[in-house]
Amino acid sequence: MISTTYTVLGMTTSADARAIKDSLSAVAGIGAVTTEIVPGGDSIVTLKHTDDVAPDRADIEAKLREAGDYALRNRPGL
Repeated sequence: MISTTYTVLGMTTSADARAIKDSLSAVAGIGAVTTEIVPGGDSIVTLKHTDDVAPDRADIEAKLREAGDYALRNRPGL
């Protein structure tokens, strides 16, 4: 398994983390989801998946919207 890490906006509480974890666990090919709340900073979501699965950013963003008022931080240059 390998990991892909994303910065998530709006995840500030354990309830947020649970909602995000539950939603992202439903993405095809994702084996595990971990969250890290950073008070006053950028919170982190890490997806574990096999090396032959590349998480689709659009799928991740859609699942975050389904879970609540969450979004991926835009990457520099994009």
